[in-house]
Amino acid sequence: MLNNHMKKIIFFYLLFLCKASHGNTTAEVSSFDIKKIHAEKIFYNVILFENDIYVGTNKGVFVLNSIDSSLILFNEAIKGTINSNLSKNTNGLRINYRKPPVDLPLTYQNTVTDFIYNKNYLYLISRGDLLIFENKPYAFSARGSVRSISKNGIGTYSGVFIGDTRLKKTKYTDGQIKEFDSITFVCYNGLIAYKNSIETVVYDNSNSKYSNAEYGIISDIYLIKDTHYLVISSKGIYIYNYADNSFDLVYSAKKRIIPIKNKIDNRMLNNKEFHFIDADKYNSLDVINFKTTTIQDKLEISIQDILECSFDGAIFYAIGEKNSLFKFKRSSKGLDLVKKYKTSYYHTITDSEDLIFLTGNDGLTIFEKAIEQLHTHFIVDEFNSSAVYKSDRDISFGSIHGVYTIQNVSSLKNSSYLRNKVNNTKSNLNIEFIILLLVLATCFFIIKIVKKKHLSNEEVVVVIKKFISKNLNTVTLHTLQEKFDLDYNAINNLQKGFSPAKFIKQERNKTAKVLFLKEEPISKIATHTGYSESYLIKNKYNFMKA
Repeated sequence: MLNNHMKKIIFFYLLFLCKASHGNTTAEVSSFDIKKIHAEKIFYNVILFENDIYVGTNKGVFVLNSIDSSLILFNEAIKGTINSNLSKNTNGLRINYRKPPVDLPLTYQNTVTDFIYNKNYLYLISRGDLLIFENKPYAFSARGSVRSISKNGIGTYSGVFIGDTRLKKTKYTDGQIKEFDSITFVCYNGLIAYKNSIETVVYDNSNSKYSNAEYGIISDIYLIKDTHYLVISSKGIYIYNYADNSFDLVYSAKKRIIPIKNKIDNRMLNNKEFHFIDADKYNSLDVINFKTTTIQDKLEISIQDILECSFDGAIFYAIGEKNSLFKFKRSSKGLDLVKKYKTSYYHTITDSEDLIFLTGNDGLTIFEKAIEQLHTHFIVDEFNSSAVYKSDRDISFGSIHGVYTIQNVSSLKNSSYLRNKVNNTKSNLNIEFIILLLVLATCFFIIKIVKKKHLSNEEVVVVIKKFISKNLNTVTLHTLQEKFDLDYNAINNLQKGFSPAKFIKQERNKTAKVLFLKEEPISKIATHTGYSESYLIKNKYNFMKA
């Protein structure tokens, strides 16, 4: 049997590997949110052991449930501070205050005694309480329902702001805010010009039954040259001359104008073309003679939103009405479908380098182009259509609650936020690390085999509880009997007061309550708990009051 000294050596090797592969997680900090506070015990220190978080308390050693951060008793006999191998610290309790790694409430600010980072979480002890923080990869600003974002502007249902100035001529916007060198336009259904701090309504459309709406509902605007702009409307494409405030219709919409994003300005400047989708046709508008050419008469799918994703204009990604993400390649005939990725419903697509961002009513999802990996529900909120703004480093999204900004997008790809969710087959680990990892895995396998033979009843119960928590939606008493090679009587008499069946029900009810309070869909709650949807609906009140 391996001795404790050998176990420590292997443990510190693992820490070294984690450090090498994960880097310095504190460098990725964007925003820490408090997730949970445990104040029911006196907490002394916190330990990371075999990828789980353990805490030493006045009631024993506890391990944190990775799903809901609840505490599971691990060893009631050891009270007080613990060592890195979970043994009792015989040196006694020494209170040493540490500098807080994040801003804390005043009641906790000057009494931090221990903390540890693990993945995207911070576990901190102050005043004997355990505080758990989640590190968000974005900053959030509560602005109400945000419909449009620009460098200096933001449009909401309760007001449109350019810098610190709230516009007086419109109280909302449904379309884009576009900033050019000396003038800003607000496409609020109508069109407002904002220049030298003066608002001018160049086309009035309140979208009411009394509105003339001669040029339809205006949603976007692009600069062609000098005072000439290309305007996207529900009626089609107009050329707008700011100098004489005139609108000329150059293309009548068959269904809806969908600009092909990413290269619009460059293409109009260099090729004198504006590319767009309308009624499943891929079209090109010449911005010199204003004639339209159909590049592809019938697309294979009905497109909701689309963008170009390569420097040579060869690769396109689009979202369609069949809840899918589509990859296309340009050919002499137009766009050829390369691949289809099944997703939820999304209305807006944008990208930054290797990452594609999909937003919809159920949240924001990220797609990594290089490894073709979807990260669903990266942010859970209801996002507004086309409410996106990209700068050189950052990207912002408008939701019904405010603005989410992912800062320094280029660093997100290699951060733990994506890395913890998927095994990248293009890992840069060298052969020495791989060999070392295999050796360490073998050593731990041997340790677990030896340890399994000498587990006490209390330790077996902890292992069973962890197994239940990780397999909550499928676990049964029969599953446990087979997994741990124990018959019915043995598994029910491991520890006084412990009943596997009751624990399964308790954890399922607890999880159901948490998800009901978060207003998650019934289908999602059923998936997490193993309960049927009909049972959840029938007993919702009982779960909520438990």
